[in-house]
Amino acid sequence: MLGHYFHKLYGVENTHRLNSLKENINARKKANCPLVSFTHDNHSFASEISNDEFNRLDIDKFIFEEIYENKKLIFLMRDPIDASMSYYKMCVNMTQRFSGSYEQWFEHPVFGLDALTKWYIVAFDLWQKHPNSIVLHYENLKQEGYEWRNLVKFTTGQDVNNEWLNEALHARDFGKLKQQEMKAKNIVDPNSDKLFVRQGGRDYQFTLPENIQDKIRNHKQLDRARQCVESMV
Repeated sequence: MLGHYFHKLYGVENTHRLNSLKENINARKKANCPLVSFTHDNHSFASEISNDEFNRLDIDKFIFEEIYENKKLIFLMRDPIDASMSYYKMCVNMTQRFSGSYEQWFEHPVFGLDALTKWYIVAFDLWQKHPNSIVLHYENLKQEGYEWRNLVKFTTGQDVNNEWLNEALHARDFGKLKQQEMKAKNIVDPNSDKLFVRQGGRDYQFTLPENIQDKIRNHKQLDRARQCVESMV
């Protein structure tokens, strides 16, 4: 959506790859267009270093303030377990970065509950210290509402052009994207876990087996992580 809006406002290429088109970086900078870096894994926090470099670091000694100094931060928050389950489906069915059960996933040193909750708590600490950040909620961004306006105004520093915003939202409509992906992948089931554009939703975790739900309920750090998320939104 941002790529579409930036295309209208700055006259740059219409793309969702807002930080990885190396040949167009100078043109985007010349147009004063924001360069947006995305992080999705709970173990790859910054685009300025590689995953291999990050994995060699001691997370407790990692100085996030130095990496994000003088940058705007956008936190897209979601219930930690719902987010983890969605990521599990992507890693198992699409990227093949993981093979195993939910129970093995939640025990994993990188993908597991300990790593997941540590990431949320670190993100919360960073949000508290950072002078220029905004928090959005995943579920709210699935709706057309004020959070999209906040996001555009925050990234551009300008008042929102409603026509461009509505056009961008229409172009990136959830249902439309899902139909396009189903057609491209020849998938007929709209609930297939092989789709990148999945429905998701709140309380996704309650579809898990009861023994895993017990493990989640009894996890010592998870309540704190949820409190962090709720207080940020």
